[in-house]
Amino acid sequence: MNLDRSLHFVVFRYSHHSPHSGYSRTADYAAKLLSADIIRVDKPLPRSIIRERLLWKLAEGTPGYTRAAMAAELKVSYRMLLESGSIFHFLYGETTYHYAGIWSNLRNNHLIATFHLPPSGIQQAVQIDWHIQKLSAVICVGRNQQEYFEKILGADKVFFVPLGVASDYFIPPSSFEERDPDLCLIVGENYRDYPTLRGVIELVSYLRPETKFITVAHPKSSQLLGQHPNLTYKSGISEDELLRLYQTASLLLMPLHDATANNAILEGMSCGLPIVVNDVGAVRDYVHPDCGIFVPPQRSRSMAEAVLELLDNEKIRAKMSLRCREHALGFSWSESVNQLANVYKTI
Repeated sequence: MNLDRSLHFVVFRYSHHSPHSGYSRTADYAAKLLSADIIRVDKPLPRSIIRERLLWKLAEGTPGYTRAAMAAELKVSYRMLLESGSIFHFLYGETTYHYAGIWSNLRNNHLIATFHLPPSGIQQAVQIDWHIQKLSAVICVGRNQQEYFEKILGADKVFFVPLGVASDYFIPPSSFEERDPDLCLIVGENYRDYPTLRGVIELVSYLRPETKFITVAHPKSSQLLGQHPNLTYKSGISEDELLRLYQTASLLLMPLHDATANNAILEGMSCGLPIVVNDVGAVRDYVHPDCGIFVPPQRSRSMAEAVLELLDNEKIRAKMSLRCREHALGFSWSESVNQLANVYKTI
């Protein structure tokens, strides 16, 4: 696809994302499909250039802004001074974009940023909005973010483009029989409702003692969730092991306080894994009712009943598994990048 202009991605990669996960994959696919350039947020400005007290002052309003983000913005500023008519897309607007908007009206260059947090999280992470007003467009990964940014930038500059998934890697098992009928998988930690999850594990284990729960998250989650004989913690596992868990579990359990896009939900669906999830935030932007069961937030008993309903009905799980895979294919990275390309053409 030809955009008739240069496209640059400002890319930060979280270490906890597996090689085929994370929004940074957008740039990897766009580099192939749209001949895009990648500016990585990795090498921080040395302390000899920016003293700690000055960094605090410069980061005011965006607490997550770092020396590495500052170094990347300097690269963007340099290119904006040399180029004209180019697009610079900050993939993590909350933490890597702050000052580059100063040059937004220079040489017909356009700045875009994607934001990932739900509105309540954005208000904590981004305490200023003058730099958002400099953007040519904001990309939302959840429709629940749109109203927040439309008030700042206007509805014509705010777009919803869903997170993608590596559907060619996260694939279902060769046979449904490979799934463990007693295994529930829990993946991730951001915006997870641990008190509700604890109640679900206790109730399900009491009513169905053979049920097993595996949670894949940072070790600190064990401090929030506690120990239980039916619960196993895993952390720092290989991507192949994560894939195998998606392929062998019978359902994905997602107790959430809030949500926009969620890697685990997309990866689980792509592997044909039915989902029991709280009906919060942008969950319905990604999960179709045929792919799982929605539960009101903070309802341990309702969530436990949904888990038991699925575990005790293999035919329903098999039907949901097929629908999950089919639905997830609509979120492939090629589809996501094509939608982004339409936004670039619009601006």
